[in-house]
Amino acid sequence: MAIEQLQRAVDELAERLGRSVVIDDATVRLVVASRHFGDEDEVRVRGVLQREAGRKALGHVLAQGVTHWTTAGVIPPLPEIGMKARVCVPIRWRAELLGLLMVMDADSTLTTAELTEITAAAADMAPYLKSMVEEDGSGGEEAVWDLISSSALSRRQALSDLEERHDPTRFSPMVALHLTADVPRAAASHAAIALTSGLRVQARDEPAAFLYAAHDSTAVVLLGLGGSGARQQIMRRATRMVGRINDLSAQRFDWVCGIGTVVEGLDLAVDTADQARLAASAAPGLLPGPVVLWDELGAYASLLRIPPSGRTPHALPSELRRLIEVDSDGQLTKTVRAYLDHGGSSPEAADALHIHRTTLYYRLGRVQELADLDLADGRTRLALHVGLELMSIANAGQRP
Repeated sequence: MAIEQLQRAVDELAERLGRSVVIDDATVRLVVASRHFGDEDEVRVRGVLQREAGRKALGHVLAQGVTHWTTAGVIPPLPEIGMKARVCVPIRWRAELLGLLMVMDADSTLTTAELTEITAAAADMAPYLKSMVEEDGSGGEEAVWDLISSSALSRRQALSDLEERHDPTRFSPMVALHLTADVPRAAASHAAIALTSGLRVQARDEPAAFLYAAHDSTAVVLLGLGGSGARQQIMRRATRMVGRINDLSAQRFDWVCGIGTVVEGLDLAVDTADQARLAASAAPGLLPGPVVLWDELGAYASLLRIPPSGRTPHALPSELRRLIEVDSDGQLTKTVRAYLDHGGSSPEAADALHIHRTTLYYRLGRVQELADLDLADGRTRLALHVGLELMSIANAGQRP
């Protein structure tokens, strides 16, 4: 088998070098390791024993940009977690990153000839690792994407596939989570690997009731709840998940997580997943994140369904456009917003604006005088409030 051939190759390389060697997959998850040669550090020992080096170690490795390397490079030490320096060589198959070959080099004594040998060994190991990747392809993520797609036919087939592999009672009830981050193109590989690594660890800890699918810097999670469906429990689980992915990202990206409503069964996953996606789009511009619940969105739940092309100034109600036209410094618009946000309560609006109530009355009078807006009229209030919320969404630069 490919893993046996890979293990043999690693052991032989380690014996020739007299150094500890390990191969991680593209998500920096341990695949095979040699025996120790007295050069091991705390991170290596943990990785061998637990099959995972730890979030901070993985984040440190990914932060070096290893996913873009084409030749050998050095992973610098990180003393705070007991991590010594090591040489890293990416293992690629036709440019596709399959894994990382790591050789301990705490004292930087590897020679040029040894580095050449390590690089050649990485190339020789690529076919074995490629074979393992192909053997491991289960298609589970594709089924999850299909389950939440707009195609009813795809959803039915995906539901059938997933129920063959997983006990459907584990997902009744269930909830969907949507994780995403705004990531610069140059850091896309780091973000994708951090996201996948974090979700794989979570799936390992909850194998019976945890399904996920990830693409680039976005993922959907289908979480079976069992007896843990309380709102705060779901929030805590989501917050821990975001924290793990942030650690794996070395805190480089602002990950957010939206949570849909609890539903009874995988056949309703499409609904809770859609809600989770919209909830995630509200953080952090509209609501404080990094975790946002669908039922916290209020009117945003409807307004966020308006595509970005519809969030333009000409789409605002005429009442709000009239107010903006006469409000050169934005003071009147800010006043109206506070007044409406506090349900038309003058004392509460004045307190929120830190102004005297007489000043508030004066500004509201100017609104009626300059923009011909009657704030006592319910339809006028509705048009202004909806327009202001839509403007908030546009200004927040929401994710599509």
